[in-house]
Amino acid sequence: MEDTKMAERLTMKALSGELEALRKRLRKFETGFELKLENAMEKATEKLKARIEVSEGPGIRFRGHGGAVDVDARRRLIAECAYLRAERRGFTGGSPEQDWLEAEMEIDQLLLQGWTKNEAREMTSQDTLPQQESRA
Repeated sequence: MEDTKMAERLTMKALSGELEALRKRLRKFETGFELKLENAMEKATEKLKARIEVSEGPGIRFRGHGGAVDVDARRRLIAECAYLRAERRGFTGGSPEQDWLEAEMEIDQLLLQGWTKNEAREMTSQDTLPQQESRA
């Protein structure tokens, strides 16, 4: 019986040593990962800043895109896109906040690619057509 307890103690001591070594390795990996993530975020931010410049008016001017994007127009596009997302799923499930965030990412990506107001009108009218046809 005493031999069994002694063996358990030795096993526990060996396992605790291995566990501590694994924890140290994990902390080292976490630190390395955090540094890589910070560097990647800094590079992405620099690239984005290089493409965007604040205009004199209330809009944002994208390099490579002819005009400034009005902040209110951007907000309206996001609101419409979020509404269409909710409408597509029948206004059930999901959340308005998630719809807004996804719409915001979609619109910002389109604006960064040089999307114009005419394309916005065409896209929103095309997005609503299948919904209207499917209800008929």
